[in-house]
Amino acid sequence: MTSTQWQRVKSIFDAACELEPAARASYIAIAARGDVALAAEVESLVASFDRAGNFIEALDLQAFDMSAAAADYHIGTNIGPYRIVQPIGAGGMGTVYQAVRVDDLYRKLVALKVVRRGLFDGLSRRRFDTERQILAHLDHPNIAKLLDGGATPDGQPYFVMDFIAGTPIDRYCDDARLSVRERLRLFLTVCSAVQYAHENFVVHRDIKPGNILVTADGQVRLLDFGIARLLDPETLVSEETTTVMQMMTPEFASPEQLRNLPATTASDTWSLGVLLFILLTGEKPFAFEKASFQDVYEAIRDTEPRLASATVAGDLEAAAARRTKPERLGRELAGDIDNILLMALRAEPERRYRSVAALAGDIEKHLAGLPISARDDTWRYRTGKFIRRHKAPVIAAGLAIAALAGGSVATLWEARVAERERERAERRFAEVRRIANSLLFDVHDALRDVDGAGAAREMVIARALSFFDSLARDAAGDLPLQRELGAGYERAGDIQMEAGDARAAASSYLRAARVREKMASQAPADIGIRRDLISTWSKLSDAAWSAGEPAVAVRYSARALELSRNSISANGARKRDRIRLATNYLDYGYKLATLSGQRLRGIANCRESVRRFQQLIQERDADARLLRIAASAYERTAEILETDDAAKGEATLLRCMAADLRARTAG
Repeated sequence: MTSTQWQRVKSIFDAACELEPAARASYIAIAARGDVALAAEVESLVASFDRAGNFIEALDLQAFDMSAAAADYHIGTNIGPYRIVQPIGAGGMGTVYQAVRVDDLYRKLVALKVVRRGLFDGLSRRRFDTERQILAHLDHPNIAKLLDGGATPDGQPYFVMDFIAGTPIDRYCDDARLSVRERLRLFLTVCSAVQYAHENFVVHRDIKPGNILVTADGQVRLLDFGIARLLDPETLVSEETTTVMQMMTPEFASPEQLRNLPATTASDTWSLGVLLFILLTGEKPFAFEKASFQDVYEAIRDTEPRLASATVAGDLEAAAARRTKPERLGRELAGDIDNILLMALRAEPERRYRSVAALAGDIEKHLAGLPISARDDTWRYRTGKFIRRHKAPVIAAGLAIAALAGGSVATLWEARVAERERERAERRFAEVRRIANSLLFDVHDALRDVDGAGAAREMVIARALSFFDSLARDAAGDLPLQRELGAGYERAGDIQMEAGDARAAASSYLRAARVREKMASQAPADIGIRRDLISTWSKLSDAAWSAGEPAVAVRYSARALELSRNSISANGARKRDRIRLATNYLDYGYKLATLSGQRLRGIANCRESVRRFQQLIQERDADARLLRIAASAYERTAEILETDDAAKGEATLLRCMAADLRARTAG
């Protein structure tokens, strides 16, 4: 069975187990969509689940008890030339002891790790011995050196490392109240150690705070290469085993490691991304109920990593630990740091940083105020970097540009009266219009993250709207100009919605709708105009809802649905228009049921949306985007139906169908 098939089986199985036993068979038959083998597999799993009773749950509650392993080697026990001083830790791979070398060569305090029984067969043990010898040659100031190794009297492998008296890096950062910049500098030291290992063809595979200690004088030491592997092409695939998975820490393992695929340097890059997220926010980038391999993998598969800036927004404790104000901490992580983390935590290994050195390079650039590679190298982005270094003069220049653009346009438009200058004026008018439009919005976006520029941004938007209003008076019959005006008004509305000013956004969207209604009457066959108009009325409905005007929101949603139906009739059944129509049915139905009290009419429209999505899904070209939109529609319809006892069964079925669709997109 392939990974994709297994994900479908598991999704249907999980949903079926939530249903009453009498309803499971019919649900499995529907969800399997005619796949007899898949249905039989799910039914077999359900039957086994029923027979097992609480046995599986009981197993999940049993933690591996390392005390038995620790008891094997008491204080004073000799293992090779080393004498046990005390146990200092235990994990999935074995028990770690503080020990001292007591033979005639020298005395040295070390950390001695005894590998857990049952982890190695003969081949793996030979591989372990080979890797231990090679790892012993890693010589880097921030890597705890592997000193020695051997076997206990009862045959268990052990290895010996420098003993580091230090604190896990995350605790060290908080205890020392390091600032964000100081944490980034410390993290760069970790990157240096990992990159050195990679250059020597070694992948660590278990990077986490507990394996990175910081000494009292601030020196970083990367520990525990116990499950590291060599980048040996001949053994890269064959020796990736479930045993190694048992030794990993799921919360820090990359998606490919969680799927038991070969680990590469990109896997360590992922783990470093998780580590950096924790150092900067105190939280993990993904939310999951249990730290099991399956739960962590499903969280990574089904959700995007959280933004670090959003995670710490308003967090007083996090701000105090980083010696900054709560309102500044989120802004400090927004932009570059968010993008660096998102690139390091991309699910596809090939889309992450090409190396740890590239990740470290972006952090160095950020600290120096230079553009980073994790973000498109656009004019707007470079402008934002420039503005943050020269805030005051650029704000003044931006406002001057806005005023100059409006004044220049008015002057040039009046010049059109002169017939001899008509052609020249039109050409210059179009040029200034294009440049002014671009500068107004680009300047606004560049000012977005600049402290104290709120009033300047509002003034730029106000001037932009005034500029568009003046153009609108002369736009009759000029379709390209009307198209530009509609887009400008809508963009202004989008910005106002992002700023939380729903009433102002509704006003801008309404102006865009009026312009596009005129365009639609002038060019009824232009499907692009109709699509833009439908989008505008939908946004207008959402803005009215956010502004506390439910009746208006329902009315605008009805207009969007009407236009969508007319578009289907006039332009044929194009797939994107059918998806839009199904979505408009859902939006109108949901708002009818929740905002106007017309529950039955609302449910009828939601069901029509579900029916249309089912038709679309049954066609051959159903893609992942369609499946995600349909899953959302099923879930929102289920949300309405769940308030009615008589419809709860239908709601449950819809949620199961939505889960199945999401599993298909993940596959």
